[in-house]
Amino acid sequence: MTRIAFIGIGAMGEPMAANLLKKGLAVTVVTRSRPEPVARLHALGATIAATAAEAANGCDIVVLCLPGSREVEATVDGLMMSVAAGAVVVDCSTSNPDSTRRLAARFAERKVGMVDAGLTRGVQGAKQGTLAFFLGGEPAHIEQAMPALQAMGDTFVRLGPIGHGHTAKIISNVLSYGTVALVNEALMLGARSGVDLKTLFDALMQGAPSKALEGFGPRIVSGEYDPPRVTVDHACDDMLLAQELASGSSAPVFMLGVAQEVYRLLALRGHGARDISALGELWRAAGQPQR
Repeated sequence: MTRIAFIGIGAMGEPMAANLLKKGLAVTVVTRSRPEPVARLHALGATIAATAAEAANGCDIVVLCLPGSREVEATVDGLMMSVAAGAVVVDCSTSNPDSTRRLAARFAERKVGMVDAGLTRGVQGAKQGTLAFFLGGEPAHIEQAMPALQAMGDTFVRLGPIGHGHTAKIISNVLSYGTVALVNEALMLGARSGVDLKTLFDALMQGAPSKALEGFGPRIVSGEYDPPRVTVDHACDDMLLAQELASGSSAPVFMLGVAQEVYRLLALRGHGARDISALGELWRAAGQPQR
């Protein structure tokens, strides 16, 4: 049986690990400060380890689902010596592609493969096992990781060599954030012009529908932003990664820069932990447009 170590059982990681268990795979997770996710996964059959190194020992696949490269690098330092030759590490975090390539080179020295597997479709997709993965890495390593990936998702896009999966993930994220910023601006323009926001939203859904409008428009219209789906701080972090990508390739990213400054302003005004739809507060604070 394929043995999997799963490291990072947060809002996304817990349902992903649960789906691995429900598919009959042997999964080891790491004890964390919040005991509830560990207890729920243990009830589904997960083995519990005290450290990432202990969890990875003897496993065929190690799945990382962490906030970003800083956490991934710290974790890899702990498990590098315990991952067996022939295993594959699958990084589902939103990581810096350059960091990912450096880690892959370190693993390669130990005959360990690495796949970067940026994911989309959010918590709902994680719960339903319908995540979409952007994959980078050697074809043989991707095939080796597929038993785990297929238990967690239903869409797999192979982008090319290691690092390309995380590149696509960053681009996907900032495209979404930039579109939400434009949706907010369009709605607030209508409000400033005296149009009822709810009526305008309904009209736009008929004339210019989009996932960003559908997913975040109702929150912008109502001014009710909780619970957060994606926080402003998270968006700022991802946009910084995108700017680093652009800097490395001398790519002009004018629209990204404008959106990034809007989110930064929102964070500076104390909204960093709120949902990105709280962009509406910048306009409301300036003049209270109608809802």
